[in-house]
Amino acid sequence: MAVITTRTAARPRSGALAALLLTLADPAAAQEVGSDLRRFLRDEATATVHLSSYYFDRTDPNPPNNVAWAGGGWLGYQTGWLHDTVRFGAVGYTSQPLWAPQSTDGTNLLKPGQYGYWVLGQLYGSLKLFDQTFTAYRQLIDELEVNSRDDRMTPSTFEAYALRGAVGPVAYFAGYVARMKPRNQTDFLDMATVAINQYGRPPATRSSGMLLGSLRYKPIPNLALRVSGYFVEDILTSGYGDAQWSTPLAPDITFGLSGNMMVQGSNGTNALTGRTFSTWSGGLKATLGWGDFTLLGVYTQVGDSAPYREPYGVWLGYTKQQVRDFDHANERAFQVGAGYDFKGLGLPGLTFRTSATMGSGAIDPNTRAYLTQNTEFDFDTEYRFDAIDRPDWLKPLSLRGRAGLVQGNLNGSSTGAREFRVILNYEITFRGDGKR
Repeated sequence: MAVITTRTAARPRSGALAALLLTLADPAAAQEVGSDLRRFLRDEATATVHLSSYYFDRTDPNPPNNVAWAGGGWLGYQTGWLHDTVRFGAVGYTSQPLWAPQSTDGTNLLKPGQYGYWVLGQLYGSLKLFDQTFTAYRQLIDELEVNSRDDRMTPSTFEAYALRGAVGPVAYFAGYVARMKPRNQTDFLDMATVAINQYGRPPATRSSGMLLGSLRYKPIPNLALRVSGYFVEDILTSGYGDAQWSTPLAPDITFGLSGNMMVQGSNGTNALTGRTFSTWSGGLKATLGWGDFTLLGVYTQVGDSAPYREPYGVWLGYTKQQVRDFDHANERAFQVGAGYDFKGLGLPGLTFRTSATMGSGAIDPNTRAYLTQNTEFDFDTEYRFDAIDRPDWLKPLSLRGRAGLVQGNLNGSSTGAREFRVILNYEITFRGDGKR
């Protein structure tokens, strides 16, 4: 039986080889194949070089402080579409210590212990049919609560098998996420382990992947609706939805209003905390744009039965700040902020944003005791060289400085924290046709 099976399997390979030889024997056909491959691998392909420098300095009420300066970035390559059907890509990431005392670990710029790292964060193949794209293996995902959390040297990436596309006016994402690489790690961990390492009691006793889906819809030009949900067996079930609306009030004035709502809870064996829990969070945000000025006002609230957990990305609460997230159980937060674009003063590319966020009511849901009530002041300045008249080689450069100051109060006792960040990014994308 084994001999018969081997011979049967060999025939298709022999036929395929014969067909390939016949194709190569035809000069016109061979030239067409060569042309397709050149477009696929070179002419329509892109290579990206991203260089970063990141200085992070945080002083917390309880030592040790967290300080490091890291350099690195990533190198990526993506083919073109072969017959508008198949594409491949890969991205390698690195973060290396430039100045990183071991006594000030904890910045998340480097691996624990202030060690540098290299990792193949993306390695994927995509198949496109009828304008719907299926992507497999290591990739970026930015689907609301599951996102790249790209606020350090390198982003979180995911081993996933996902379908993306649109049905009429509705864009969708549907997939299975098997593993995640946290932003400053090199190992891809199953989704249960990621959550337990952050919010549970390691080591993880359960291994689970994630079912993830999202929808996006714009019924009218100035209204956008989004909804998403994920399920990790025995760990978390979570759902998110938001609406964003804007309207002009005058030729130079625009008003915007946004609202979001999210709910989550344990499921199955409750392996994350060992007990059943559920919670929610909601928020409203109003913005007013007047020329180069922007003003905003925000309110958020979290349910009192549990804090809101976000193991798979940046929290989407409107009052998420540089230092604090304001996501504790029963926490309510108000925020006011302002921004200015200096292009009106002859400095295009320079922007400034500031905000003040006042939290109250945060509790430990188990003991009902009050936690520290925080107020945070943030300042953010960015200069993007692509907006100014400079040589082309300088335009990919951006410089950003951020500062966060926190004042805490608990039972009349005051504490403080401060955080400073200085970030440099420089990215160039090369195309096979010689364009950038």
